[in-house]
Order: sequence, then structure tokens, then C-alpha cells
Amino acid sequence: MFIFGMIGIILLLSAIGGVTFLNSSIYHEWIKNRKKQVVDLTPNSEKSNLSDLQETVVVYLQRNGASSISDIIQDTKVSRRVINNLFNKGVIMKKQLLHSKTQRLIGLIIGSILVILSAFVANYYLMVTVNLRFYGIFFYVFVIIGIILNLVLFYYNTEEKKSHIINGVYVLGCAVLLFGLFLFGGRPIFFADEYTELIEIEEADFIEDISTVDVNTLPLVDKAYGNKLGSLKLGEYPGIGSEFETGEYSDIIYQGEQYLVAPLEYRGFFKWLNNRNQGTPGYILINKVTGETRFINLKETTGEGLFYTPSAYFNYDLERYAYYHGLSQYHLENRFFEIDESGTPYYVLQYSLPSIFINGGSKIAKIAVVNALDGNIGIYTPGEEPDWVDSIYPSNLLFEQLRYWGSLQDGWFNSVFAQRGVLQPSSGTRIIMNDGELFYFTGLTGAGNDESTIGFVYMGMKTKETKLYRFPGATEAAAMNKVMTLLPQNDISTSFPIPINIQDKPTYFILIKGDDGRILKYVYISAQDLELYSMSDTKIGAYNGYLAKLSKEDTQSIVDVEGDIIDIFSYVVEGNTIYWIELDNGKRYKIDVNNFTDVELRYFIGLKIGDTISIKVLDYNVITIMTD
Repeated sequence: MFIFGMIGIILLLSAIGGVTFLNSSIYHEWIKNRKKQVVDLTPNSEKSNLSDLQETVVVYLQRNGASSISDIIQDTKVSRRVINNLFNKGVIMKKQLLHSKTQRLIGLIIGSILVILSAFVANYYLMVTVNLRFYGIFFYVFVIIGIILNLVLFYYNTEEKKSHIINGVYVLGCAVLLFGLFLFGGRPIFFADEYTELIEIEEADFIEDISTVDVNTLPLVDKAYGNKLGSLKLGEYPGIGSEFETGEYSDIIYQGEQYLVAPLEYRGFFKWLNNRNQGTPGYILINKVTGETRFINLKETTGEGLFYTPSAYFNYDLERYAYYHGLSQYHLENRFFEIDESGTPYYVLQYSLPSIFINGGSKIAKIAVVNALDGNIGIYTPGEEPDWVDSIYPSNLLFEQLRYWGSLQDGWFNSVFAQRGVLQPSSGTRIIMNDGELFYFTGLTGAGNDESTIGFVYMGMKTKETKLYRFPGATEAAAMNKVMTLLPQNDISTSFPIPINIQDKPTYFILIKGDDGRILKYVYISAQDLELYSMSDTKIGAYNGYLAKLSKEDTQSIVDVEGDIIDIFSYVVEGNTIYWIELDNGKRYKIDVNNFTDVELRYFIGLKIGDTISIKVLDYNVITIMTD
């Protein structure tokens, strides 16, 4: 498609250059000179009684046809007076080199057809949104009309000065129209209230809405680490890795768990050319919690390949395929690769339309779900898509709407000048799962404040349900900077924080990673008090250490328990020994050996079933073992 597109663009540019030349002063001067200087033999004229020099000129014109006077004089060595005498005798005449009116009409028609055809060819590559609510179609049509206008001016042999005036008026009119559309088409300065209503935000209680975290379900793999895992997995298949590469990863919920999934894409035009009849082999699937990475080789298991992808060409190019299947009037916001519950690969494309006046305030209008194997396409309005689709609202659009909501509550002028009460998303975002649904997460800060937040915002990827949890705290960036100081060494980085609820305490879960992507430390740090944190080599160890620190602050939730031991069992998690004891009150309590002193552990290990134990408990976690 690139070749076709470039041919069309080159033709358009050539047409622009051609008509510009036709109406330029250089061309007009050249035509004038040609009109004055070119002569030819007069048909059926009397050629007797001519001097030798005059005969020389006649022979020259019979041999060479219409020629300029300067060429005749130069080649025949005659004087200008000889030429004038031939004019007086009617032997020669001035010759018009301009085409006839019929020829110019044919040229106008053919030229216009070629311009329109080249515009269609160019659009095959450009894919201009065919909708008068977008600027692109105006630019495109204005260029085409401008070329045809100049062809018409050439047809009528318009004078140079008049031609320049007409072109100037046309260009000025186009510029005024475009500027008017830009300024008055639906800008926030005139429609501040409408922009704040693009997204509905409900204030909610973080503790009530966000369930207490199950540490075993916390994701450890972000997209940066996922890229490394995917590359390693693909490296196990050198024959495939030389032809294909992993595309962009998408967050999905697959069979109830969090995954990253990415298609295999072609490594350029010639790789596509060699494999266009069989498609790409499949996709990479990574469990975000366990890090398990699988290459799903559809070619091997089902004999099918991914034909419709962003890296394919011509009619197999994903965006072009959707464009020519009913979506040319919408603006493409983003695309995501997903799989359904049976593992069939699809691309989900999100299309928007302006919703405020003419061209302001984009909203998702259509969702295209394209089967990457056979090209079957379904076009839906939000809410009508298949249940397994997770990505309906792209982050770029939701965050833009969130910024409008936060900045325009008191009008546009306040958002630019006084900025009273102006809120803005903090830098960065992460996709998290809560109650089986994926959300974009970000902190919300005041204008100019990049250290503290007024709370968190959760925005549903599938439903656009947006909730604001208000409480003062540290921004994600501030928490990441704090964590970096806990392990002072070179070549480390942190993951973007995951906000979680631990014992009704808003908490960031952060990973410290080496330059090779390996996880070095696990950190739980309070979102409200960065001095309250726990760091360990294991996720469970850091979690239990954090619980222990919380217990020292939240003494009201600590319960004294005493009873006889009726059962003891243990297991090892991430290298840590975990004990569970059941007392005669019918309840079980967890003891993590990382959280106790040697004295407490020696005392506990010496106990047996039937012995009495006194402990302090936070929820079901043992905080203190009484040794006296």
C-alpha cells in the first residue's frame, strides 16, 4: 500500500506543480514569446518570384516545420528584413503554438479525471477520515479543487494577473474556513461545561470499594518485563523469530486471570511477502501473576495463521481493512490485540466522533472487532460488544476527558490563569484488576503539585465507569522515588505502583528491578505515609512485614487470643515457612517465621498439639507470640 500511496501522492504533487507552472509568470512570459517569435509557411501561398535568401527560408521551414524567427536567422544567416518581406508577401505567417479550444477541453477533462483518480490512489495510503467534522477531509478536498481550478484557468487561457488573484482568493477562503472551524467548531473556551460532562465521575470510599488484597493475586509482570519474557520465549524458536516479532502487548482477563497478550507481527515488507499466504504463526501469552510465558502456535495446532494484522500490507493491513469495511467516517483512536475465552485471536479497534458542536469533544462511537484469522469483522456501539472484549475505552481518550473534568470546572479562563481548584492526573498510569474488571489507575493532583495527590481515580476500560477516591497521599512518582532510596545501587528501576487495600490502608505495591528485568525486591509502602513501608526478597515476606508494621499503628484492631492447639501444619512459599495453627476456639491463625524473633520462634517450635498458646492477632495473622 505504501507504493500505491506514494504513487498517488507523487501524482498529486506533480499536478500541483504542473498547474502552478501553467499559471506562473514564467509560463505566461514563455507563451507570449512563443506567440511573437514562431512562424510557419502559409498554406497555399504563392512562392514564385522569391530571392535566393527568401528561398532559403522557405526550404528551411519546409524541412523543419514551424520555427522561431531567432532559430531561422541563426541557421540560415538571413536578416530580419528577409523575414519581414516574406510576411509582406504572405508566404509565412505567425504560428500559434497554443492548443485549440477542443484540445484544451480534452486536456481539462483528462487532467481532472487523472487528478481525482490519483487522489483516490493516494487515499488508499492516507486513509483520510471521510467526515466533514474532521479537518483532514477539508485539506484533501481543498487541494483537489485547487488543482482542478487551475486546470480550468489554463483552459480559459486566463491572464497571469487574474489567475493570481483567483488563486489568492481561493487560498484565503480555504484558510479562513479552516481557521473558523478550528476556533469556533467546539473549543473548550466556548464549551467548558460540555467538556466537563464528557466523563461522569462518582466519588466513592476506597476502603469500601476496593477489596482487601489477596497477596497471591498481585501481578508481577508489567509490559516492560513482559517484552523481555516474550523475547526470551520467541528466542526458543529461531526459525520463527527470524521472520516475525512480538507486537504490542495488551492487558486482558482470560479465563478469570490477568494476562498480557501480544500477536506475532511481520518483520517488514519482504517478510510479509514471503509469508502472506500463511500468516503469522500465533501469539505470546503471559500470566501477569506467575510470569508463565507461552507461545500459542496456531499454525502448529490448528493450521491457521494471523492474516489481518497492523504489520500486513495492502488489503490485509488491519486499519486499512477496517477503513474499507464501513469505518472510513470515524477517527481511529487506538487498537488492542485480544483473545476470546477459546483463545481465538482478535483485534479490537476503537473509533471516535466529535460530540460537542462541530468537531469538539471526542467520544467512542464504534468498536470494530476483527478476527485476525479470517477477517470476519463485527462493528458495535459501546455496550453491545462481545462479553470477552476488555478494551472499549482507550487510555489516551479517558485521560484527556479526565483532564477536561479537572481543569474546566470553573471555566476555561480559570483553567489557564487563576487555576483555582484545577486538578490534573499525575504522571503515568497502570492497568489494574478489581472485582474481575480492568481499570486504568492514576493519582489526581492539584495544578503545579507533583508530590501529593488528593486521591486515586479508577476508570473502567470496558464500561468507562470512573470513581474518585479522595484522601491525601503521595503521587506514584513520589512513591517510586522513595523506593529507589531503599536500595541504593546502580542499574535498578521500579515498576509503576499498584494501589491496593491492605487492612483498610491505601498501599502501593512496587517492584524493584535490575537492569535485566529481574525482580530484586518487593515493596509495600503506604500511599499516605511514605515512611511506612516493608521491603523483602519475597512478596509474602514483604507483605507480612508490612502487616506487622501496620499492627503497631493500629492497636485497636489487634486481638488477644489464648487457647489450646488442636492442629499444626506448615508449607513453604517463596522460600518462607508458613505455619497455620488451629485452636480450640475453632479458628485458624497464620504464623510467618519472617515476622518473629528467634526467642519467639524457639518457643513456638517447642509447642505441640494440646499445649496452650497466647498470641496477639491482626485479622488472622499472628503478630506477637507471648513467651512468658
